[in-house]
Amino acid sequence: LAQVQTFTNDILPKALFTSTSKPIAVPGGYIVRGNSKAKDGDTLITAIDEKLKKSSLKDKVTVCFLRDFTVLVAENNAEIDLNDIGSILFIGGPNIAREPRKVLLSATSGVGIATCWYLSLYPFLLNTNLAKQVEEQLALVDAGMIVDMSWLSDLSFPLFATFVGIQILHEVGHRAAAAVYDIKPTFPTFVPSFITGITSLTTSFKEPPKNLQALFDFSIAGPLVGMLCSVAAIAIGTQLSIEADPTNFPALPLEILRQSSLGGGIIESIVGSGILSIPEAARGTEAVAAMTIPLHPVAIAGYISLVVNALSMLPIGTTDGGRVALALFGREAKQAIGGLALTAILFAGFQGSDLFLFYFAFCLAFQKGNEIPCRNEVETVDFSRVMVATSAYFLA
Repeated sequence: LAQVQTFTNDILPKALFTSTSKPIAVPGGYIVRGNSKAKDGDTLITAIDEKLKKSSLKDKVTVCFLRDFTVLVAENNAEIDLNDIGSILFIGGPNIAREPRKVLLSATSGVGIATCWYLSLYPFLLNTNLAKQVEEQLALVDAGMIVDMSWLSDLSFPLFATFVGIQILHEVGHRAAAAVYDIKPTFPTFVPSFITGITSLTTSFKEPPKNLQALFDFSIAGPLVGMLCSVAAIAIGTQLSIEADPTNFPALPLEILRQSSLGGGIIESIVGSGILSIPEAARGTEAVAAMTIPLHPVAIAGYISLVVNALSMLPIGTTDGGRVALALFGREAKQAIGGLALTAILFAGFQGSDLFLFYFAFCLAFQKGNEIPCRNEVETVDFSRVMVATSAYFLA
């Protein structure tokens, strides 16, 4: 409290901010209400940082300019106009970012890489000819004979390399935006999934982003790069499916290939319209559930990557989509939108999608929190970024 009082009395009068309240304790720090004389939030934060560097509080506090979130827990919050909420300064310690659990995250990534390898093998086992060869070789193992299964690894490696490569390019998109805004993200964690190889690549921030526009650009860059690379892989791989011998191709269930309108549409546009169609009377039958479509490994890697990147755009928790929604709508509205998205995922899961049920469980277990505050969350993103987000959601 003494440091906060020093900040209020000595720093704020020199930094274009007039306080109208004493420091108020809140979880994680203190808030001070008042009026900014700066032309915008970034200018105010820059002025405060310059004064802090010359004071005894250097490297001891972190200051963020936020919308007054305390009014949302007031007794008469039902009467509050969200468009007319005032602003506050939040004063926290020198490190308000979450401390990553490196050992746990490293172990999680190890499992995630293993499930990516499992993903690269499983579609080949849906090929009847290859599945028969595997069964024959396993029978020899049971008989005590030594067999060589390296041929299956050789077949599956292009799928594995393409899938993981697209996830790495997704992360490169984040890192490029981070370099522009001097954002410091943690090393990505591969969150495992037995359905899509990985559920997502997750990162956290070592320190708060500068503002909502920086948060938006960082968050949207990864999924956009990932989805564009996935689309390219689907198109190239589907064309190779036509030109190459399909004998040793992996396959995906027809019902999975119908999960993505964009991915399925690309496949149909190249292979032929109607290849993924199911008569209304046949939907939900065991015969349809058992149907598979053989495709080149690159096409399958691109399709599953498209699904993973599309899911990451859902406005939930601290996923890429959750951060985009925070930048677009603010913390208050983002929480409500995230709840609606979770409900929609659960409903889709109950309609027969194991993919959505698994993602719902992932979000419920690991994505219930909110992102750390940006240094400036008062100014909203510009309209061009709204259009970019609209385009990304349309792709997803």
